[in-house]
Amino acid sequence: PPRHPRRMLIFLGALLVAVGLAAISDAACSVAPSTATPAPTPVETSTVSTIAPTPRIIASLAAPSGVAANAVDRRLTASWNPVDGATSYRVAARLKNGVEPFAWSEHEAESSPYVVPDKWAAMSGLEYEVRAAAVNADGQSVWSPSVAVTASELRSASPDAVGIRSSPPYRAGDVMQVYLSNQRPFTRRSSWVWSVCDSDGQRCELLSLNRERPYEQLIPSAARGRRMHVQVDYDKDGLSYTATAAVGVVGLEDGWGPTIPSPAFPPGCEGAALSSDEGAFTQDGGLATLLHYLESQSVAVDWDNATGGAIEPLCGGALVVTPWGRIALARSNGAVDYLDGRVPMNLEGLTSHQDSATFHLNVFRVADVLLAQRAEELYELFVTHQYYTGECIRFRLSSTTILWQAGAASVSPGWRTIFDADPCLSPQVPSGRHSGGKMLTDGPGHLLVVIGDHIHNNGWIAQNPESHLGKLVRVAIDSGEAEILAFGLRNPQGFARDAEGNLWEAEHGPLGGDELNVLEPGSNYGWPSASYGIDYDRRVSLREWETAGRHEGFVKPRFAWVPSIAVSAVIVNDERWFPLWEDDILVASLSGAEGSGNALFRVRRDGTDVQYVERIEVGYRIRDLTQTPDGRIAALADGGRVHFLSLSSARCDEESRRREHVYAVGCAPLGAAGAGAPDPGGDAPATHPPPPVGGDADEAVAASGAQLYAARCEVCHSLVSEQHGIGPHLVGLIGRRIGEVDGWNSSEALRALGGVWTRDSLARFLADPQGFAPGTTMGAQGLSESEADAVADYIAGLRGE
Repeated sequence: PPRHPRRMLIFLGALLVAVGLAAISDAACSVAPSTATPAPTPVETSTVSTIAPTPRIIASLAAPSGVAANAVDRRLTASWNPVDGATSYRVAARLKNGVEPFAWSEHEAESSPYVVPDKWAAMSGLEYEVRAAAVNADGQSVWSPSVAVTASELRSASPDAVGIRSSPPYRAGDVMQVYLSNQRPFTRRSSWVWSVCDSDGQRCELLSLNRERPYEQLIPSAARGRRMHVQVDYDKDGLSYTATAAVGVVGLEDGWGPTIPSPAFPPGCEGAALSSDEGAFTQDGGLATLLHYLESQSVAVDWDNATGGAIEPLCGGALVVTPWGRIALARSNGAVDYLDGRVPMNLEGLTSHQDSATFHLNVFRVADVLLAQRAEELYELFVTHQYYTGECIRFRLSSTTILWQAGAASVSPGWRTIFDADPCLSPQVPSGRHSGGKMLTDGPGHLLVVIGDHIHNNGWIAQNPESHLGKLVRVAIDSGEAEILAFGLRNPQGFARDAEGNLWEAEHGPLGGDELNVLEPGSNYGWPSASYGIDYDRRVSLREWETAGRHEGFVKPRFAWVPSIAVSAVIVNDERWFPLWEDDILVASLSGAEGSGNALFRVRRDGTDVQYVERIEVGYRIRDLTQTPDGRIAALADGGRVHFLSLSSARCDEESRRREHVYAVGCAPLGAAGAGAPDPGGDAPATHPPPPVGGDADEAVAASGAQLYAARCEVCHSLVSEQHGIGPHLVGLIGRRIGEVDGWNSSEALRALGGVWTRDSLARFLADPQGFAPGTTMGAQGLSESEADAVADYIAGLRGE
């Protein structure tokens, strides 16, 4: 403080003003408390100076006033007063009584009024919300409060004007056919639109326009457990009408029907819109599998000269971390954003170590990444990786935060060390290759981590209770305390939890014997005492000769690969994009060996029992797998290319689907038009069977014959002439003598029957093979009589019967 009294008074006055301003600032900040968790005290820091740019101040731009909405004649219109300084406007609309989460649909608007396009045609009696924003020359916007509006009621059509042409039981994903008895779908006035609602109209979903007859739509997943009706608005003779038809109660289980999912992004991710910019992607081509035909697009990420790295879903794409800790975001449109900051590994210190020449730097790596959403725009990022201490190399679990704002991600520079595994290993040992390191959450406060033994044939470290290596470990996120849950793991590269809570782990064996295990606390999985593989020098030296290759005395794997496929990541498919793979386990492979690697393996299971394994050739080594928020599979290949796998509609034509094992989302069921379908031209009423009312569920067709054939029959029976599979081909079956087909030796039970196949005899055979032909080698397919009828109709229809 200055010694002169006058200067002292000035100093004290300035100090009081500063304190007052600070108090006002604190009060202003406390008005809207942040939802973000406090940043942890950094243990290690990087050179990044900020987590996100400071928001710019929007000068002299007000929100639109006088915002109003109307919904008449099926048009949803917004209006507002002009705003000084605005160069353009935006309008957002959403269905107020829609299926949650409510999704705002934004549109560019030059001026008021603005008619909201596409599916936002105002359906009779439904409620909407509309808001408007003024946009300045910099693209910044200020939004008005929303206003609500109810669409005006249209004239009620006669009860028989609309009907549902499908049978119970109704299930999400099933195809329903909606028909109008007398109406054309389009007139000069507006498009034909529909919605699916609860019977009380409280929760509705606007469905895509279908411009082709028959008018087909999938029962949405939000309908499960609800009594639904379909509402159709249409024009006739210059007047607008609304018609409804009851669907019935939709079961809780999903059906076989194909469905293309709507992205369900986590809160805060709404700006991550899905798009497919073909110019940004490399088109990888198609992949034919047993049940689905896939298409693949890929994008390259700058990569390190090392093996390792991992991916994790984030909003509309995948967060990618390279082997040496660089971080990127591969977006759903093919763009790649490189984020500031990297995982703290002390790579620089290791490369300068006196023994670095003997250390295999290409196996010093990031092992896995995991994201946990803590607030709407805040994620906690967990990374398992190796860290050079200056003397030795540790297996470490670290964390930081990621902020997602306005469609952009940024990484906090403050990293926290949560857990270090014991022991710390010499840098002279190539310890990274067996690091394992995959993670799963275990409630809000813990992580499960599978850790490898780190060193090839490293004595008994996987059995040593004083070491974390070769174990399943439960780590407390706040304290870092670690509890060993299971022993005897070698090199766990894959780790996933199924819907029943089972922990599936995939690990490398030595020469042969890669394992797929179900991990349980307190269990011992045998390494290095037991394995289905042998040593790399091809000597059977895994302890006692008498039990070599039998895995005796320890928990056995659910499945093992001999020879090895070099298993890597594991996920459990959640069926959004691949409905016929529901709950299947997907196991990735790193091996390039012909006939074993460069593949994705689909494991069909019944609980924890493995039924079969399908090998899907992909042509590259897969380091990691995940499912993006929209349900596609993202595969990270060694070398840094990210492949996005989805279902293909390229083989949707009838000929391709009969010739190949293809059942693709987006393809209408074969023969869906059928007899009695509406004539696409003219005004004459078409004849339709009345919608079914009541009845035993077993007496109704649970799915179309084409769908049932694809699911139950196509694996064994081809629809290509003279091309037999596990069973004989079915081309020209109706009218063919029973038990006689060129190139196939039928069972004596069928040959003894005589006669020819008819549609009715085929249906009886499908419903009860042994009852129809005692001693036949055809096994029961579990088809009800109505389902057998549907399949028989489909096969008979292939020949025009």
